[in-house]
Amino acid sequence: MTLPDLAQVEAQLRRLADALAAFQRASPGLEAEETPGLVATAAPPGLRGLVSQVLRSLEARIGDGEGVQVLVAGVRRGPGGHTTAWYEAFAEEDALKILGNPGLVRSLELVANGERLRLLFALVSGASGSAEAMARSGLSQGQFYHHLRALEAAGMVRKVGRDQHEPTVHGTSTLFTILAVVDYIAGRTPFPEEEAG
Repeated sequence: MTLPDLAQVEAQLRRLADALAAFQRASPGLEAEETPGLVATAAPPGLRGLVSQVLRSLEARIGDGEGVQVLVAGVRRGPGGHTTAWYEAFAEEDALKILGNPGLVRSLELVANGERLRLLFALVSGASGSAEAMARSGLSQGQFYHHLRALEAAGMVRKVGRDQHEPTVHGTSTLFTILAVVDYIAGRTPFPEEEAG
């Protein structure tokens, strides 16, 4: 991801924030504490209560001041029924640290590669060995080992046996967070007020 790409993401996020602010101004009866419920109605029916509760908790963390709170959470059930759960909580002070990190561009380059993401997905979805992961990801042998080394160096994949690799919690979380963000930026996951018309 290049700096112009980051500028485009920032512009998209500003447009979404402006759209939300305009929607809230256009709804005079809408109280601040009702906003999470409104946003939660866009969630799938089975998740609405949970989404509403999470949004209210994040809103409470901000308190009476201004700020941003974000929560990314997930669960993966792997081979043998082993379950792994993770969450990442962020606020604007965390964003400032990340944006000030000199390794930011390198980190973005690591996950801005479709072949690498397909390989990581093959491993997350249960590919048990190198041959199977290579076939599922559609990579040549050279591409496979090149991307596998990069993912191992980043701590997203670990070797568990001869020619056997598995994703780490960090790798699984990174993959699905990146895919969710890309889906959102591409507009396939509409913002709630876009659905309301």
